[in-house]
Amino acid sequence: MTGALPPRAGRPDDGTPHHDRHTFATPLRAVDRIEVLSDGPDLRFLLYKTVNPEDPYMVGHFPGLTLLPAVFVLEALRQATTTLVGADEPLNLVEVRSGRWLAPMQGGDEIRLDVTARATDDGRWLVTADGTRHDGTPVAAVKVVLGDRDAAGELPTPAGGPLLPASGPSGPDYTEILDRLPVRHPMLLVDRVAAFDPGRRITTVKAVSGSEPCYQGMADGLPLSRYMYPRALILESFGQSSVLLWLSTDTAEGVPVAAAFRDCRFTGEVRPGAVLRHVVRIDRLMSDNVFVSGQTWDGDRCVMTVGALIGSSRPRAKVDRTMAGAS
Repeated sequence: MTGALPPRAGRPDDGTPHHDRHTFATPLRAVDRIEVLSDGPDLRFLLYKTVNPEDPYMVGHFPGLTLLPAVFVLEALRQATTTLVGADEPLNLVEVRSGRWLAPMQGGDEIRLDVTARATDDGRWLVTADGTRHDGTPVAAVKVVLGDRDAAGELPTPAGGPLLPASGPSGPDYTEILDRLPVRHPMLLVDRVAAFDPGRRITTVKAVSGSEPCYQGMADGLPLSRYMYPRALILESFGQSSVLLWLSTDTAEGVPVAAAFRDCRFTGEVRPGAVLRHVVRIDRLMSDNVFVSGQTWDGDRCVMTVGALIGSSRPRAKVDRTMAGAS
């Protein structure tokens, strides 16, 4: 099976040369190879990806400790399914119904995803995946819905609309964001804190630039739809905003990582020139975990709602296996 997905973004490795140009915006080549197990009625395949510190965005996540962001597992499912179903337009995340991240995926790890994709009556794809590290450790369990540009309708406008609070405590400036978040360029996806109620709520801003790595190497003459900002990066930016808020509670110690996503929905196209605004609130704090929810806006359009994002703070020795090997 072949599809619209370019080699850089994850075409099955069939020995053909990889080209420099690709045909839609992607953070990285999130798939190394695919093994098709069954092509009907349910599409079953194995997807492989080795965590590569040299991949785009990976140099900044985290400095001195290469970890595959949870959202790049979602991007891998998007890329592989687009390839195998032969979609004319790239599929996109419509929903993240559930996602659990069970163990760190560190530089050099080969991740295998056992994937089932089922076509639904409304033209979408329900995709479930279980991820395993090369040492046999389970790393992820995910259920998402993928669809084309017309797959998702408008999200309901949350109560209160998109307006920013008129005033409130000043939040961290850009240098303080750098001090607090364990990510760096180009993975740092928070530009400014617009409103801040420590321990309760934060509003952050992320400007989408056409010079970002996800647009590098795109072929000339593509339609505007191919410049849609990857939804995995929108979710990552929301997650970084959540960490900023969580750190204000003084309950997060160690390495903050995503533990779970639930009931995340996307709609609309975000393109270069957009200024995203994340509104994040803490719903619950429990031991070394935080539960947050919120929305993301592009102007007066709600482009993402997050039912629940669960963050977990883990000792670095539990995340960085090289420390255990050196002790």
